[in-house]
Amino acid sequence: MRAVLRVALAFLVVTVIAGLAAWFADRPGAIAVDWLGYRIETSVGVVIAALVILLGLLVAITRLALWVLRSPGFIQSRRAAARRRSGEIALIRGLVAVAAGDAADARKQAIRAESAAEGSPLSLLLAAQAAQLSGDLEAAGRAYRLMLEDDETRFLGLRGLIVLARRRGDDQEALSLAREAQGLRPGAPWVASEIFGLQAALGAWTAAEETLVGALRHKLIDAGQGRRARAVVLLGRAREAAAAGQLRDALGHAESAHNLAPDFVPGVVAAATLLARLGKLRRGEKMIEAAWEEAPHPDLAAAFGALVPDESPDDRAARMGRLAARQPDHPESRLLAVERALARHDWAKARAILELLVAEPVVPRRAFQAYARLEQLERGDERRAQGWADKAATCPMGERWVCRSCGDVPAQWAPHCPECRSFDSLEWRQPDQVTEIIAPPPGPADGTLAELSAPQRV
Repeated sequence: MRAVLRVALAFLVVTVIAGLAAWFADRPGAIAVDWLGYRIETSVGVVIAALVILLGLLVAITRLALWVLRSPGFIQSRRAAARRRSGEIALIRGLVAVAAGDAADARKQAIRAESAAEGSPLSLLLAAQAAQLSGDLEAAGRAYRLMLEDDETRFLGLRGLIVLARRRGDDQEALSLAREAQGLRPGAPWVASEIFGLQAALGAWTAAEETLVGALRHKLIDAGQGRRARAVVLLGRAREAAAAGQLRDALGHAESAHNLAPDFVPGVVAAATLLARLGKLRRGEKMIEAAWEEAPHPDLAAAFGALVPDESPDDRAARMGRLAARQPDHPESRLLAVERALARHDWAKARAILELLVAEPVVPRRAFQAYARLEQLERGDERRAQGWADKAATCPMGERWVCRSCGDVPAQWAPHCPECRSFDSLEWRQPDQVTEIIAPPPGPADGTLAELSAPQRV
């Protein structure tokens, strides 16, 4: 369509010019000019042609003058465009180097980008990332602080400084920076999660719960994830209250945690233990028994055995037998039955149950350890006991509390990983690879439940 219009316009112009030429040809005339003693006579057509040529020359001279006047700025703008393009390429290459973990190339590209982009926010970000990758946290901090001077990059700078503060272990400084970031973007889920995590790391459980409830109200955190996180926070509050001697408050927090996450073993253990301490032993036992019916767990067995601190070995064995009867075919229940048989010196029953355990495709390490104890207690056969102990040392260690962030295997559950301080990162599973020293097989001769505790990790 545009091509047709251009052809039509050109045809119109030619037609008008031809018409004017014909009009002047039909009306010839002469023009005379007297100027400075000279007389110039010519036709009208020549004068018009001269005017047209003069006008074209004026237009050409004007354009040439404008080009000469603008050429320094033009050249400068071209150079600036080339510099910007060079900076963009350096930024892209630098970000790729950061993603690849190439600290040397990232720093080299960051220097190029900074010189080409003249302090652009993206070049500062790349410089901070490159310095952080190479371990130069001081340089990274300087770059992030420079980003605070620009409103567009202030939030990014604060986030970088928060990460650096956490790496230094300065949770209080990180929390202060996170609150400043929250003032910039109140609805950012990352900020709410960061503030909550830092409050939990500092042991400010009440403040952490308030932050979590607010985040859930504004849908900044997934509801399911929030329930689990709140259960862990409530356990933290229960431990804090119990340490202060406020057992009833501690029980309230523990029971609330159990209601939020009924399958959360540490919550069951905490609530049942506090019930027993407050004289409500049977309620505590029923809570653990109900949890055992759903999923037997060694922490439940250990807590059940510890509900009555001063009972005799026979009484304890009887109680543990009642717990095992809730899930008689489960390996954990069979291990409890073995402990009960050993406590009663019922060697035949202990051996029969252990034969079932060691015949399974996956044998619990504690089954081999119990077999070693049986050989010592029944026959005093150190050679056979050592054979079972050797099997225990070489078989998989079984499910444990494992940090999904750093892989640490602590002896017991805690709200934070003892190694990396990650919040609620301990999960019950088979460790990937753990080196440990297994204690010698001899155990207490009274058949108590000492073997239920996890071996020391070194």
